[in-house]
Amino acid sequence: MAGQHIPRPGARQSILQAAIAHHQAGQLDQAERLYRKLLDRTPDHPDALHLLGVIAIARGRHERAIQLIGRALHIMPGFADAHVNLGNALRLAGKLEQAIESYQRAIALNPNAALAHSNLARVLNDLGRFPAALASCGAAIGLDPTLLAARVNLAVSLKGLGRAPDAVVAWRAAIALQPNRADSHHELGLLLGEMQRFDEAVKCHDAAIAMAPDNAVFHCTRGSAMLRMHDAAAAAESFRRAVILKPDFVEAWAELGWALRLIGRFDEAEASFQRVRELDPRHPGAYRHVAAPGAGADEPGELRRLADVLERPDSPVDQRIAAGFGSGRLLDSAGRFDEAFAHYATANALARQNWPPGGDRFDPANFARWVDLLIQTYPPGSLDGGDGYGDPSELPVFIVGMPRSGTTLVEQICASHSRVFGAGELHDIDRIATALGGGRSHDITARRGDAGIGRQLADAHIARLRGLGGDAVRVIDKMPDNILQVGLIATLFPRARIIYCRRDARDTALSCYFQLFSGGLMHFAYDLADCGWRNRETERLGAHWLRVLGQRMMELRYESLVADLEGESRRLIGFLGLDWEPACLEFHRTERTVTTASHWQVRQPLYSASVGRWRHYERHLGPLQATLGG
Repeated sequence: MAGQHIPRPGARQSILQAAIAHHQAGQLDQAERLYRKLLDRTPDHPDALHLLGVIAIARGRHERAIQLIGRALHIMPGFADAHVNLGNALRLAGKLEQAIESYQRAIALNPNAALAHSNLARVLNDLGRFPAALASCGAAIGLDPTLLAARVNLAVSLKGLGRAPDAVVAWRAAIALQPNRADSHHELGLLLGEMQRFDEAVKCHDAAIAMAPDNAVFHCTRGSAMLRMHDAAAAAESFRRAVILKPDFVEAWAELGWALRLIGRFDEAEASFQRVRELDPRHPGAYRHVAAPGAGADEPGELRRLADVLERPDSPVDQRIAAGFGSGRLLDSAGRFDEAFAHYATANALARQNWPPGGDRFDPANFARWVDLLIQTYPPGSLDGGDGYGDPSELPVFIVGMPRSGTTLVEQICASHSRVFGAGELHDIDRIATALGGGRSHDITARRGDAGIGRQLADAHIARLRGLGGDAVRVIDKMPDNILQVGLIATLFPRARIIYCRRDARDTALSCYFQLFSGGLMHFAYDLADCGWRNRETERLGAHWLRVLGQRMMELRYESLVADLEGESRRLIGFLGLDWEPACLEFHRTERTVTTASHWQVRQPLYSASVGRWRHYERHLGPLQATLGG
């Protein structure tokens, strides 16, 4: 609570002082009794009214607090501390604009009230007014550098302004002030996770858990970070701990289901999703997994339930989208292809119509110009190497191509070899490109004069891969979109191997169209024509890289792999410069985390049902055929 007005001497002061002593000791019942005794003697006593209001705030009775503190201020309008606490009650009641007015009155009465500046910053943060919040934080910290709340609000403001590195510094300052505040470690861990600094994030979550071991949320967020580090087994343990601590924790049950799917424990995963449905049938996790192959939700009535969610306009849109993809999958499995396509089409249209404002958006013309620029930037002969710019390690292997073109299957075959580690889809190359001063279309040749920077980044990446892969002699980055970064990759890692996956464009496009991706990603996948454009331009770029790189790049067709698994797998392992191991043919038995949409398929023996699947839907593929030119 804010400070108290000092009353006049006498018996009332003795009662007030005793009440305040109980209040500060957390003995709210005794304090309230004495405040009321004081009001019995003096009904308009401003201190008693004010502090009863503060107790009402502590007990969650925010409207009552507003009434009591409002009465105190009617009697004594210059009572600055009461304006602060009225602002607190208004904020908790959701009356944010009125809360701002109360804090501003308090500051006008007492410009040196650091708490008023800090609390004003908190409300401004809640409203997304981060520049103003930042200024209020600065005022509060200037008045009281030890005020923890101001440090916390500063971190939130900086994050809201997109200044994540500065927000990290602010959180560390808050932790330095109060090292045993578990929430600070937790929030810093969340921020570091968003920055993809997962090792640091997990350490923060571990610190928070050490301070509050029974906090289910802390265990759940640690599990999410472990998932992002491609350690689904460890993630599952964290999620399991969360649901033990809080058996009705729906989000943790949903995350546990996904973690179990990613390590191939599909029956246990389905049990987790069933628990989600029991706890909250309207939770997105009750529907989203049904869209994934291998989901065990084919019991009678499931299709009817999903169709009902899809067709009901009052259902939350994310549930309608997930239900549309899920019912499409079930209908496809039943051979009811026309009905399946109708459900997929509805779900894709909903996804496009409700695309998140910050999500990526596909522009076919811009993408074609991007490909043109890359082809012009890296003509034949430009990537012959030999200038000492990059790191000569043979450790990195890159699998590139269109999403859903067989990249996960190829990684799984390679990762079944004892000398190979599959790291999944890493975002490191994009970050390296940004660090070199540009995005994916960055012309690395323009920076050859400053070779030290490129070599330093390349060496650091090799060190990171060694940390991921341990004793492995090859570490795979299976990020399909790295096909846009092949020029950068070949420059920084001249001895890296690049595997280019191809698949019939119609099957690739349809597989993308039938896949529910993570929110805000793969915008092109939700429109058949865009799928065609993306595939056509990707193949144009892939053909260029094959001409430029020669033997440094291998082309592998999905259809050839299905037709001759052993022959193509031997060719693949030979390209990696390794001796053949029969385990590569038993790839579906390899235990590892697979975080992509193909995590079920790669745990099945190779099947040919996905080859030529587009024929079931040929009558619906006009927009796709038009962009493919066929």
